[in-house]
Amino acid sequence: MKTVTYERSGRTNTGAQAVRVEGLRHLRVLEQGETVVERELTEEELERLRPLLEEAERQPAPAVLEPVAGGPRGMAVSLAFEDEETPRVRLEAHAGQRAKGEGTPYDELLQELDELLTEELHLRAPRHAHAVLPHELRQEE
Repeated sequence: MKTVTYERSGRTNTGAQAVRVEGLRHLRVLEQGETVVERELTEEELERLRPLLEEAERQPAPAVLEPVAGGPRGMAVSLAFEDEETPRVRLEAHAGQRAKGEGTPYDELLQELDELLTEELHLRAPRHAHAVLPHELRQEE
């Protein structure tokens, strides 16, 4: 199994976030090109990803895909296999929506990889409500 990389980037953050599945064993999460998480895939992740990745790998690689940039409220999404000249999928996704439009098996694979990337980034730096400290509760005199 080849290494596959799912990348999403906003208008100003080129290559901002990516997840790389290496040999259907190893997972690497990158932010701005730097590895932030590195671990082995779990059995559950393998069960979800294996059929999708195998089906995608059987699909013919496209000759050329036009570059797509995320709009002011969107992001660019790409899915690429190693040793191929161009990504399999390159499209624009609007913020807060799933990237789709390339058809089976890519839609499902994009969704799984996007969820995996989001989950890993959230585990690394959870977004939590602002804590109110006791001294902030006092009223001004």
